[in-house]
Amino acid sequence: MTALAILMLTAALAAPAAAPAPAAPVQTVEIVVFSDFQCPFCAQLAEPIRALQTTPIDGVQVTVQFKHFPLGIHPRAPLAHQAALAAAEQHKFWEMHDLLFANRQRAQREDLVGYAATLGLDVLRFERDLDSDQIKHAIEADQAEGARRHVEATPTFYVNGREYVGARSLAQLKALVEGERRRTRALTDIGDAMLSRGPASAPVTLEIFADLQSPVSRPAMTVVDAVAARYPSDVRVVFRNFPLTFHPRAAAVHEAAMIAARGNRFWEFAASLVDHQESVADTDLVALAGRVGLDQAAFADALRDHRYAPRVEADVEDAGRRGVRGSPAIIVNGKRVDGVPSLQTLTGLVDAALLTHLAKRP
Repeated sequence: MTALAILMLTAALAAPAAAPAPAAPVQTVEIVVFSDFQCPFCAQLAEPIRALQTTPIDGVQVTVQFKHFPLGIHPRAPLAHQAALAAAEQHKFWEMHDLLFANRQRAQREDLVGYAATLGLDVLRFERDLDSDQIKHAIEADQAEGARRHVEATPTFYVNGREYVGARSLAQLKALVEGERRRTRALTDIGDAMLSRGPASAPVTLEIFADLQSPVSRPAMTVVDAVAARYPSDVRVVFRNFPLTFHPRAAAVHEAAMIAARGNRFWEFAASLVDHQESVADTDLVALAGRVGLDQAAFADALRDHRYAPRVEADVEDAGRRGVRGSPAIIVNGKRVDGVPSLQTLTGLVDAALLTHLAKRP
């Protein structure tokens, strides 16, 4: 072995081992199920829910909360739910859950006591707990929560707060969980700060819900820009996605704008889009990304994967909750004006918001 080879081998052995790549963060998806042990559709959902608890999904931790919602049409349901909670007192809730759904036609008191014995529970304690006021009150509390959520049928379940009604297969549940993972990632990656201009502490927040493919978006954004320039310390502008369904490329355009936001190039990207609304093929969007200083290959990958579609969808859902039905809509500290306002109208809204803010100061 030559002296050079010996030197290289010595250096290789002395070099520290490369650190392992950091693991991707695990996201938690919470499922809350309002269910009735005597409901056949709840029984259909129970098996895939249980499989989901034991079937790992890469990068996701699934938690399941069971809510007791016995329906009045099932007279034996309340006692079955009491049995599940009595088993929970001895750390066997899910085991009792499985037996109750597997034997829906056998839910008399003696059946339930038999299940307790099968599970190796302290049967005397189980019978005491079965009739306890504490357990009955726990069921009533779940029913009251269901009423507040306007639950009307079982099963009703929530995946990270999004409501679904009826049974689903394991594949369908996994798809919902995957969708929530993508949604959580998109909302985490692109917060409001990436879609905002002006100081975060500004007393007035001006939100503009707009479709970047709409011909009236440019005049609306021009008015917003003028107001922001007039009140540089007092107004924060926040963009909200509102692609209209009758503009076939609007969804893709807004997804592209969110990718640009991830690279801190939203405002220049959006300005170019509204000024060149005829150039919105995928190749045009990728080329625009390059012109504003973004990595075109990474941009194209994110666009092809629809990586930030959930961020766009979240804004559209928020618009629906807030009564926005068209584009543009501008909201100034909660006061909404639809369409393209005049500079005088928008300035008046900002002035009124500032007066309200000053009046509230001590």
